[in-house]
Amino acid sequence: MLLPVAAWATYAPLGLKYLTWLLVVAMAAASLHQQRRWSSLWQQPGTQVLLAFLALMTLSALWSRATGPRIGTHLWMYSLPLGAALLACACPPAAARRALQHFVAASACVGLLTLLQAWGALPASALWDSTVAATGNQRIVTSVLLAIGAAVAGCLAAGANGWRRQLPWLAAAAVVAAGLASQDRRTGMLLLPVLLLALAWAMPRAWATKGAMAALVVLAAAGGWTASDTVRARFAEGLGELSSYTQTDAVATSWGQRLRMLELTATMVRERPLTGHGLGSWQPLWDERITPGTLLAENSTPHNEYLLVAVQAGVPAALLLLAWLLRMMGAAARAGRHGAPALMLWLTLALAALAHAVLRDAKFALPLLLLAATATALCRPATRPLPGRAAQGQGDSRSTDSDPASGTGE
Repeated sequence: MLLPVAAWATYAPLGLKYLTWLLVVAMAAASLHQQRRWSSLWQQPGTQVLLAFLALMTLSALWSRATGPRIGTHLWMYSLPLGAALLACACPPAAARRALQHFVAASACVGLLTLLQAWGALPASALWDSTVAATGNQRIVTSVLLAIGAAVAGCLAAGANGWRRQLPWLAAAAVVAAGLASQDRRTGMLLLPVLLLALAWAMPRAWATKGAMAALVVLAAAGGWTASDTVRARFAEGLGELSSYTQTDAVATSWGQRLRMLELTATMVRERPLTGHGLGSWQPLWDERITPGTLLAENSTPHNEYLLVAVQAGVPAALLLLAWLLRMMGAAARAGRHGAPALMLWLTLALAALAHAVLRDAKFALPLLLLAATATALCRPATRPLPGRAAQGQGDSRSTDSDPASGTGE
């Protein structure tokens, strides 16, 4: 029961995200301990690379100039992927499938609310302050989650048997995609076509069929671009910000600030490319280089996880982070249609890390890691069923469950 609640909580305020995350990970750890399956965690794809990354990040604390509390906060945030590995190892595929279905339902609700807001028909309420009425990074996270919700809904439709089972998921995908197109953040708009192309590639179809599906995605993206004034206006705004950019701390545009942050952060990396400046060191280094009182000075990350990691523990740590994400994507791709949701989730993390601190910022890390771990559970080969309800008919085996990517097994 808790995992579906956590799936809905991906759109909730940060405190509720944290609470459900901690409870789910604690239950996963208790399950592995009860079944004495800790060795299976070591056998999970990417675990060794992840542990090497965490070891290097931890070691970099020895030469960090950051304060103790700042180092501790960073260490906690970079340990969150271990919780995702626990959840992916312990969660039964049937429970994971059900949680993804709940996430699509939550996304459809948020998509509908976003549409109502765009039409001016949504009254003010504290119930959606953390979603359609959110600001800053939380608004970007909602955009990303809507893109994932539409893509996962498409995956559920593709795996369902018969049009009657496919129609609800296709309807949900349409509502979520419409809500995404009506909001004002570009990240999800860019992400959705990429995720749908990954879905077309991952599904077990002939290459001609995959090519047709990919062409359909491109045509749909072109149609969305043509039909939505919001989409065209937002990207025109971003391109205008880049064309007018100048190398100054006074830059006030969104993409202009990001470009300035990338420039200064790359300089930090070049100063100590092998060892980095130490865990949690980006903020004090940034404060030394930026003009106080400017909009740029208010930033706490460079909006790029790979550069942020490289500043702290060097280029080797950034390469380990990338290797971990690629390893998880590779394992998902090898799982075929069972791995399609996981492939899209890990791809989201890898791509979003280019423009956001997806591990350092809990607003991104908690929902994305929860969904990625849940989707990864669908890739796991048959194992002993978990005790309790899972052992009473919802077993952890693909031979007894229907397609984990479908909506037909409940």
